[in-house]
Amino acid sequence: ASTTTEKYLKETKRHYYITPNSYLQFIDTFSSILQSTKKKSLACFHNGLTKLLEATSLVAEMQEELLTLGPQIEQKSKEIEELVEKLHRDSQVVEQVRTLVKQDEEIMTEETKVVEEYARQATEELNAVLPALEKALAALDALDKAHIAELRVYTHPPPLVLTVMNAVCILLQKKPSWATAKLLLADAGFLKKLVTLDKDNLPEKVFLQLKRYVRSPDFSPSKVGLVSIACCSMCHWILALDHYHEVQKLVKPKQIRVTEAQEVLRLAHQKLDEKQRSLALIEEHEQNLEASYQESIAQKEMLATRKQLATQRLHRASILSTALADEMERWKESVNNLDERLQGIMGDALVSAACIAYSGVLSAEYRQQLINECLRLCNENIVPVSPNYSLITAMTEKNEVSKWQNEGLPLDQYSIENAILVKDGQRWPLLIDPQKQAYRWICQMEGDRLQQIHASDSNYLRTLENAMRIGDSILLQDLAEALDSNLKPILRKEIYSTGGKDLIRIGDAEIEYNHNFR
Repeated sequence: ASTTTEKYLKETKRHYYITPNSYLQFIDTFSSILQSTKKKSLACFHNGLTKLLEATSLVAEMQEELLTLGPQIEQKSKEIEELVEKLHRDSQVVEQVRTLVKQDEEIMTEETKVVEEYARQATEELNAVLPALEKALAALDALDKAHIAELRVYTHPPPLVLTVMNAVCILLQKKPSWATAKLLLADAGFLKKLVTLDKDNLPEKVFLQLKRYVRSPDFSPSKVGLVSIACCSMCHWILALDHYHEVQKLVKPKQIRVTEAQEVLRLAHQKLDEKQRSLALIEEHEQNLEASYQESIAQKEMLATRKQLATQRLHRASILSTALADEMERWKESVNNLDERLQGIMGDALVSAACIAYSGVLSAEYRQQLINECLRLCNENIVPVSPNYSLITAMTEKNEVSKWQNEGLPLDQYSIENAILVKDGQRWPLLIDPQKQAYRWICQMEGDRLQQIHASDSNYLRTLENAMRIGDSILLQDLAEALDSNLKPILRKEIYSTGGKDLIRIGDAEIEYNHNFR
């Protein structure tokens, strides 16, 4: 460690031993900045004394305010009484309108249920015959060219075959004859015509003509099936279609009545909607009155609070005015003591800057040597320094050190100085921490926002990039002597601005940089 420290001092010597002229010029500039800061700090204390003196003049203003607040509170009480009376009247009107609208809503609900039930019954009646019709259509769809070819070979077909084909001709609105039937059977799309027949729009005369066939006792699938399979399927289809038509004749008037009732309901709903909108406007008016009432109550309470606060302030101001004469001398003495403490701030800042910039790798002995050398330079160049300079007293407060120690920082001076370097240094710290003391302190200090990664992790760069975007903290552990080249822009803080955004380049990627990142 001693050899490493000597090497470090030699390598960094050129950084903090600069030419005398540049050093003196820097001291002059820094001195002027600190003198300006001292003046501002003392001016704050002088301003405090001035404010105390002005408190006596504020007593009269507070008395006038108390005289004004009394009538304002009384006027606000009258306004509140008027609002309460109006709110009561309007609430009665709103309740009456609300009752009427509720009755209309209940009537509309019952009527809607009746219409819906009537529509449901009509739909169920019609749907009851659809399975048989669908089954017949499936049977038709199952026929092939061979079944149709069997029928076409007849010159004089059996009576049942002729009856079925005549019924088919009537449904297709053709002349019922065997010649017509043979032409239909010769059509390649014959079966498709049957399957896709528009059953809902067939003329009534078609079904009247059909009755003389379907009423025949021999017109049944069981008897027709003994003669022809194709005619059996068509017989099923004809009977299902006829039954569907009969049910539809009963259901259609019901559907018309349902449509008419739904139209009446629609108009009634429109009137109800208008009433509901009117009710909403009236309720909105009531809410506005309620809001005005609440606002008036709040204003009255605010005025009462102001009156109470003005009374308390008046009492305190009177006590302050009495005690002001004795406190004046003590404040003057405090200002003088602060001025003495500020005399050495320039040298303290210079030495602290040198310690933070260069002493991170040094042992306690070499750190003290660095401080002694800086103090000697300050004395030679007549730079004022506090008599008992210490990096800890210059850069921290006692409560901050106590907070660090509660977070796990060791109690020794060297560890506290290391914490100062970590917190105030411009570069990211590299910690050699075999006993895990710094690790425990950092984990406690950063809390949930800390992400722990290892240099051996395959995706640690991605974790770093995400943390820089959202401003989290990263603890990169187990570093080797040779660092990944992708870490250099992060360690050097090579941040640049483009389009109003702060960016940093990692490899080929540009990452938006969040300055809360650590």
